[in-house]
Amino acid sequence: MKHGFALVSVSLLALVPAAAAAQQSGEASTAASPEVPEATDAGEQDGLNVIVVTAQRREQDIQDVPISVTAISGDDLTEVGIRDPRDLTLLVPGLSVQSGTSSTTTSLFLRGVGIGDFNSNTTGAVGVYVDDVFLGANAGKLFNVFDSDGIEVLKGPQGTLYGRNTTAGAIRFSSRKPTDEFSADAAVSYGRFNEVSAEAGVGGPIVGGVLKARVAGTYLRRDGWLLNRVTGNKLNDLDMWAGRVILDFTPNPDILVRAIVHGGQNRGGARQFQHRGSGVDLVGNPISAGGVPLDGLGYADTDGDVDAGDYNIEGQERVDVFGASLTGIVDIGDVTLTSISAYEQVRRNTLEDTDASPNDVLTATYVDRPEQYSQELRLQSRDAGPVNWIVGGFYFYDKLVTGSSFDILRILRDPSDLLGTFDPVNSIGNYAYPYTQKTESWAAFAQADIELTDRLTLTGGLRYSADNIDFEYQGYFDDVVVVPILEFSGSETFKDLSWRAALSFEASDDLMIYASSSKGYNSGGFAGGSSSDIAQLQPFDSETLYAYEAGFKSDLLDRTLRFNAAAFYYDYRDLQVFVFDTSGVLPVQRKLNAGNAEIYGLEVELQAQPSRFFNAFVNASFLHARYEEFTALAAEDYSGNELVNAPDFSISAGFSVTQPLPGGSALQLRADGSFQSETFLTPDNARANRVEPYGTANIRFSWSSADERLELAVWGKNVTGTRFITYISPVVTMDQINYNDPSTYGVQAVLKF
Repeated sequence: MKHGFALVSVSLLALVPAAAAAQQSGEASTAASPEVPEATDAGEQDGLNVIVVTAQRREQDIQDVPISVTAISGDDLTEVGIRDPRDLTLLVPGLSVQSGTSSTTTSLFLRGVGIGDFNSNTTGAVGVYVDDVFLGANAGKLFNVFDSDGIEVLKGPQGTLYGRNTTAGAIRFSSRKPTDEFSADAAVSYGRFNEVSAEAGVGGPIVGGVLKARVAGTYLRRDGWLLNRVTGNKLNDLDMWAGRVILDFTPNPDILVRAIVHGGQNRGGARQFQHRGSGVDLVGNPISAGGVPLDGLGYADTDGDVDAGDYNIEGQERVDVFGASLTGIVDIGDVTLTSISAYEQVRRNTLEDTDASPNDVLTATYVDRPEQYSQELRLQSRDAGPVNWIVGGFYFYDKLVTGSSFDILRILRDPSDLLGTFDPVNSIGNYAYPYTQKTESWAAFAQADIELTDRLTLTGGLRYSADNIDFEYQGYFDDVVVVPILEFSGSETFKDLSWRAALSFEASDDLMIYASSSKGYNSGGFAGGSSSDIAQLQPFDSETLYAYEAGFKSDLLDRTLRFNAAAFYYDYRDLQVFVFDTSGVLPVQRKLNAGNAEIYGLEVELQAQPSRFFNAFVNASFLHARYEEFTALAAEDYSGNELVNAPDFSISAGFSVTQPLPGGSALQLRADGSFQSETFLTPDNARANRVEPYGTANIRFSWSSADERLELAVWGKNVTGTRFITYISPVVTMDQINYNDPSTYGVQAVLKF
């Protein structure tokens, strides 16, 4: 815990002299807030609301920000039913996800940039922040999306304003903060598969205007929907909760000290997969029945029912999350000093039926213990003149300890003679691959906005990053006796200078045109999957992305129509790619650097609100994402192939219509849907790993009281019943296939006080 105490000490020490200076200045001003965005209520006026965001670390109308950014209010999150980043694809053009081995992990992609690696030491191309704290652990990113004030999704490289550098973009979640007056809200729903979802928050002043608090929590439980034909049980159940406490201390108008503590648990089932035989036996000979490919033991799931399977193992997941942060914000004349100290930890233990069959071919146990400390310091101007600037530093330390293993081909062993049937030469036994990875990162960043004229603004920013990674890996069979296979120790340091330049022009009060160029960087590292050869553990290099973008943001027809568009071109170099090496008995997860990729596209956002009773939106993304140079394992040439999880076309659309009733209450109908073209889940673009084009739709019908304190609703998600593949992974002579959830529907009550 010495890192945690050190970070808190840095935070407090940074505030002491600043607080003294602020008190001596005698200037009364409001302390800047690090909160991220909510839509400003337009009251009874027609037209679209002004959406205030802090994408550039200061409050701005989203239409004035020369960045491709999507902002979603907390109320919209509730109405759409967004629980975690995986649900954002409906509202954010260019965002896609890949859901794999766990109910609490996911891989995020923006504009085709991302990596489908679910191993614990993976740093994704999309940074996830909650209350300005960067979350490094995969499993910890899905516990914090509750009692939300809003979300911002920033596209393109981020680094000159944010703690952690990312190539694809950043997603920023903001919790509801303590209020000056007592407030409380709750949402409870019941739905298909006995789903019970509850979320509530309460807050207000404790000691006058000096100390305020907010306490919030969420609970989600759902029965399984996947029938295990072996036992008759329903699998893929959910059982999780999370809570958060926020304290705001404002000894005077120039100082804000905010403490946040949060935690959560998941005790649901691990993801169960569908099975697909590879058509070869354990020694590589073809095997099939009636034209259906079988696995190495002669099994195939042939009924075509994605809601049923045959499983000898019913997986379980145990995830515990805890975190705390201390934020200090002090106004000192014309500048603001911000310090954010944070600690996060995750404890995950997952038992998985990896082979997705009734035979004991491969059972995985994933154990990981990530623990991170971070410290960010920022000094920025307070809109005092034609130049707005920010300088900052960021420190990040992460220690990951894992203890994962694969129990391989236990079906071929005699339970009464485990030692005699233990055969590590042919990979028969329990193979453990524990490793420890320590990551230490330092960064300094700065950005300035210079008003060249009243309407023309130049933006420039720089970031220097240094990342050191130490990696200790072991591989051994520990079944009955211990048989060492390999030991590996590596240490690498990665450094980078990245930048951003932009020019924005306010053509009119309702039209802004911008162009930008930026460089993003994601450090290299070591692969975190099961390995049997030291060559598989050699480090991969950093990836860099050069991004060029031009676009406009406009409010038309007296702010009843919003039309935004952005065209972009990415020169993606040494991109990190996740592949499977299937040359041995057990497929090995590898991470490689492809040579280069080219990405370009166009995104369009349309929103109309001709009256306060009707709102509609259309978001569309056109994308070209191809590997230019990529020679993979066994000299396979993937040049010209599509990037993983990068649809050429995607679109989402929706509307809401409100009908006032006598007495002031109202009815509202909201419907939305999305469609995307085909994608590939592997770089080889194999047809077997193709996701066919699909579309989904959601609907919600509600009644709200005249004072808007009570809302009753019925809802449906994926009402079309669309089923599509979200992940495919090769196993021993078979593939595991993950599908999205079936359609769900239910009722909901929302209360506000």
